[in-house]
Parts: sequence; structure tokens; C-alpha cells
Amino acid sequence: MVSMNKLALDILEEVVSRASELGVDVLEIAGSTVVDMGVRARGGFEAGLYLSRICLGGLASVEITRIDYGDLVLPATQVYTSYPIEACMASQYAGWRISVGEYFAMASGPARALARKPKRLYEELGYSEESSEAVIVLETSRYPSREVVEYISSKTGVKPCDLYIVVASTNSVAGSVQVSARIVETGIHKLHTLGFNIKSILYGYGVAPIAPLHPDQLVMLGRTNDMILYGGEVFYIVEYSSDEELLEYIEKTPSTSSKDYGRSLAEKVRETGIEFLYKVDPGIFAPAVVEVNNIETGSVFRKGCVNIELIKKSISLKL
Repeated sequence: MVSMNKLALDILEEVVSRASELGVDVLEIAGSTVVDMGVRARGGFEAGLYLSRICLGGLASVEITRIDYGDLVLPATQVYTSYPIEACMASQYAGWRISVGEYFAMASGPARALARKPKRLYEELGYSEESSEAVIVLETSRYPSREVVEYISSKTGVKPCDLYIVVASTNSVAGSVQVSARIVETGIHKLHTLGFNIKSILYGYGVAPIAPLHPDQLVMLGRTNDMILYGGEVFYIVEYSSDEELLEYIEKTPSTSSKDYGRSLAEKVRETGIEFLYKVDPGIFAPAVVEVNNIETGSVFRKGCVNIELIKKSISLKL
């Protein structure tokens, strides 16, 4: 298989060639190429699609669709992949916390595979790749400093001149799109925390509403998560020997299985600030609906439900 860093770079080069049209800015910091899709740059829905595909290492398709909740219609991301483990866990999963001085960002993208962040996950997946170029996505409201560039360069083993850093804030259009595009990954990650053998997942599909923007980044962090927890739906095709055991996992996967289900995270962040991430049950971070087709038996299981009222509450709060 072609390196995900190479695939992501091919996508990024297309973005750079259309920078003005897409509303993105391209600059150089400490020798690296930084592509701003939603920090100071305006960006937009199409930029968000490119950003999502880059996060997924070029191994998934991402499209804009819509979800109709009767008196509420929201744009949504639709994601599908034939490489769910590589695209979602080895690339898209925000498994690298970059903290250099006062700078902090959650890092996604195929550069993680070069830095092996987190190492235990890559050992479990049995995935590795080599590349002289690296593409990383930072969810942040600030441009990286020279020290940040040098840190990423040292961890990936790639020279700054061959390092491509894509940045977008959560409260940008592109940033909101790429969070909703994590719907397939969110379900896989929840299954992984439950001890499920995620290598048995052969294909993944998901759809999740895109959160309307709010100027407060913490509120947006809550809103974007609410879209997945209360509106996101996933469908996986798996190859599993036991339907009974598979069903036990599926019953525990949707956000409805969490003791904290039923509370808007956009509301909770108003009360507790960023600490809300550590004051809620980690099990809440899961799709609203999980549907699984076991190709060994032909069975289809569906658990969870879309909570329209909580979606409306999340996006209509006066904060």
C-alpha cells in the first residue's frame, strides 16, 4: 500500500494549487510548509473536505450531505472507507498531544505513523511506514512556532523542509467539518476501548451533522462532540466468528450506553470549562447509532438512537 503520508501530500498539493479559491493561506515557518485552513484563513466547506481526507491519510472518501430533522436541517459529513483501521486509527485518530512551551494542539494525520504516537497502538495494529515527507494536522487556534516545528521534525525524523503542517481551529467551518468526519473513527475507537478486535472491521461508513459555528472555542468543542454523540450514525462490515459475542460489544458501543448520556456537552462546558473533558464518562464519546453487518453469518445488529432534542438544544444555547 502507498504511504499515507504520500497520499495525504498529493491531496495537500491540490489544496495549495487552489489556495485562493478554497480560502486557505500557505506560509513558511521554520522551513516547514504551513497550510492554514481555518485559523486566520477563512476556509470553508470544501476546505473542510480536503482537511478531512488528509486526516484520514488519503484512504477514505468524504462528502457533504444533509440531515433533515423535520424543522431543522443541518449539513453533514458522509465518510466511507475500505481501510478503516489504517485511515481512522493509524492516521485520523487525534492520538498525539503536542505540548511545547505554552503551545498546545491535538495532532492527527499520517505523520503520527512516523512518530508512532501512541507507540502501543501502532504495535497492536502492526502498522508502520517510512516516508521522507510528513503531513500533520493540528487542531489549534495558533500557528506553530519554530520550536513546535523542530519538535515535530525530531519526532517524525523528517526535515522541516519536508514537513507539511495543516492548521484549523474548531470554531472554523473546515474545523467543524473535520470533527464530524471523525464519525467512523469515533466508533472504532470506542470498540477498541471495550477490548474488541478492531482488525475484524473490514469496511466503515458514517454520517454526522456538522455543528453550526460559535465564536467561543470551548462551546464549539462541546457542540462538535454533541453532533457525533447525539446525531452520528455508523455502519461497519466485520468478519467475526461469534454473533453472540459481537452483539455484547455492540450493545456497549453507542453513546446511549454511557452513564452521562442525555446531557449536552455544549451545556456542560458552560459550567465547567475545559475540565468537562475529564468530568464526563469517557464512554460517552461514541456515535449515537452503531450498526454492524457480520459477513460470517449475514447478521445485522443496530443499537443506539439519534437524539434530535439534544441536537437542537446543543446548537440553540444562548451562551
